[in-house]
Amino acid sequence: MLKFRNIEIEDYEKVSPLLKSSGIENCEHCFATMLVWSMRHDIQIAVEENTVFMRSFGREHIWYLYPRGQMDKKQAIEKIIRDADGKKISIYGIDENNAEFLKENFSDIFDIKEDRNGADYIYRTSDLANLPGKNYQKKRNHISRFLRENPDYRFILLSEDNKQIAKQFVGDWCNIYNTENSWDLASEQKGILLLIDHFEKLGIMGAMIESQGKIVAFSLAAPINEKMVDVMVEKAYHEINGAYAVINRDFALNCFTQFELINREDDMGIENLRKAKMSYFPTEIRKKFLAQSR
Repeated sequence: MLKFRNIEIEDYEKVSPLLKSSGIENCEHCFATMLVWSMRHDIQIAVEENTVFMRSFGREHIWYLYPRGQMDKKQAIEKIIRDADGKKISIYGIDENNAEFLKENFSDIFDIKEDRNGADYIYRTSDLANLPGKNYQKKRNHISRFLRENPDYRFILLSEDNKQIAKQFVGDWCNIYNTENSWDLASEQKGILLLIDHFEKLGIMGAMIESQGKIVAFSLAAPINEKMVDVMVEKAYHEINGAYAVINRDFALNCFTQFELINREDDMGIENLRKAKMSYFPTEIRKKFLAQSR
């Protein structure tokens, strides 16, 4: 049986190289992202034969991240089936190649279907850094207005010296916008604060936008591999026109030029979030699949 336990900061050094070497490029591939999600979904981890397994418990299903690592793929899925011990299984974060593998080898156990709400939005770094051409005219207009209204603005990299300021912004942002006392936002806030506390150890990049001595936008990102970076957190004050556009552009322009692609994660099926992600014209909407036992 797989030996699951709670995810810990100390897992990063062993787990992150296994995730990166698996060749799977989606947001679940990033250790820091899964650490944040563990606060919301009580995700547990097991590492066996240099392969990473993660699971959480839903109302009807046990949810497993598609395993990443060096174990034979068929053997890894069989371990998940044994671990579930007869309970219903959902496997998520499945890329297209591994969806085909499951169809070929486990179609008698699982229904495999595309998970559009979980698809990752992939962008060229050069597009988000430079906002070229007609497609991005509206984004450039938002930024121009921000610059007119905030001529003293500064782009600031997250550091040990200013991380308390970043944490204060996250707390203030959640107090303002979590008007319904959503458990999801509260748990996300807890995860973000954990990332800020350990950003250097976890290989995380962070940035802030300051105007009139006040932080108005904040973002965190971490490499998925040498080619792709994952933007896992982006917060800004909604009433400050262009704040989101500026943190998006400036982070890409100042910190991501070594990466060809930016992964801005999925939209979770939220209409406004889907509209916002589409407005930046992704170069690809990376398909992901969901496998559920019958």
